[in-house]
Amino acid sequence: MKKKKPGFTLMEMIIVLVITVIIFGIASSMFITGNKVFSNSDIKSTLQIEGQAIQEKISDICMQASGTIEDDTLGTLIKSYNKSGQERYYKLEKVGKQFSIIEYSKNGSEFHNENRQSISDHVSTFNVEYGHKFAEFTINLNLEKGYSDVNYPIKFKIAFRNK
Repeated sequence: MKKKKPGFTLMEMIIVLVITVIIFGIASSMFITGNKVFSNSDIKSTLQIEGQAIQEKISDICMQASGTIEDDTLGTLIKSYNKSGQERYYKLEKVGKQFSIIEYSKNGSEFHNENRQSISDHVSTFNVEYGHKFAEFTINLNLEKGYSDVNYPIKFKIAFRNK
């Protein structure tokens, strides 16, 4: 009588290999999908934090503002007051994707640049409409990273309180 040798047949090895490949395929697709979702939520939270910082800075300025003025060289400036109560003028500026707030002081009829503060590097569009006693802002933040290209729009209206 002939005894079977211990071991696996070729067919058993092929079946195990196919099942292993299927399991690795499913696991890798789940990992890639989870990574995309995590990347998107990470980018959205980054843009939300930047949007909140932009809104807070602009709100601080506009809530102390008494209105806007037009300057021939600088454009529209927000007439406001700093924390010390001194009259200051602010220009909101977007260059490329960088959004900055520039603070000016006024000596007679001349404006002097006091401070420039960069707020965000992800602003794709910036639009502001000034009214008599308010300013309405529409800002779109955009960040491309890895698999993700996320847009985060912000729209808000602020009344000038010192009008």
